[in-house]
Amino acid sequence: MSFRSICAFAAFAPKVRLSTFGHSLRSVTAASALILSFALFSLSVPAFAQELALPPAPFKALPEGTQMIWENMDTGERVEGVVGRTSGRIVSWIWKGRSFSSWGHVCIDCVAAGVSPDGGVLGRLYPLEVGKAVTFTRTWAGQRWKDRISVDSVERIEVPAGTFDAFVLLRQSEQVDGDWRAEQRTWYAPELGWVVRFEGFNNRGVGERWQAVGFD
Repeated sequence: MSFRSICAFAAFAPKVRLSTFGHSLRSVTAASALILSFALFSLSVPAFAQELALPPAPFKALPEGTQMIWENMDTGERVEGVVGRTSGRIVSWIWKGRSFSSWGHVCIDCVAAGVSPDGGVLGRLYPLEVGKAVTFTRTWAGQRWKDRISVDSVERIEVPAGTFDAFVLLRQSEQVDGDWRAEQRTWYAPELGWVVRFEGFNNRGVGERWQAVGFD
């Protein structure tokens, strides 16, 4: 029902007498006012209250040499880093003086496990769309692991570096021959081409949460 039709109904309603149900003209008029008030409230709802949607996002990465500052959300510790070279969908960076690599912004130890730059089965995740998911096994540190990575949702997230529309990537890992389990969430901002928040916890109660403070 459009706002115009709601107003028309509200204007007409006082002339209607619902004698079948024993309602008085006064009650109809009150109902009309209520409907009109609801219509005005609906028109005043801001755009950001609507459901967020993002178009499919191809792989993207920040330029090599981009400076980063990150903050531990629990301790307040701040760490400086720098974006390294990108090879295929493998990104690299310097963190606390050490070099790290990740496939597609979501799987660090996948690179150590020998995943190719195109990602193999992981490559099906791109372009990112909510609902996409892949399951795979890998060998790392002499153990076999089973992983499931999914594009869980989209979210408008505010961190010290700014406000970003991000895909939330969920990774669930388990040790095939053991009881170790872990879950990791990564907020990837496609317009920026980098992660702006990540958190991970395992079933031993160990975990961390980090957010981006700035990129330069």
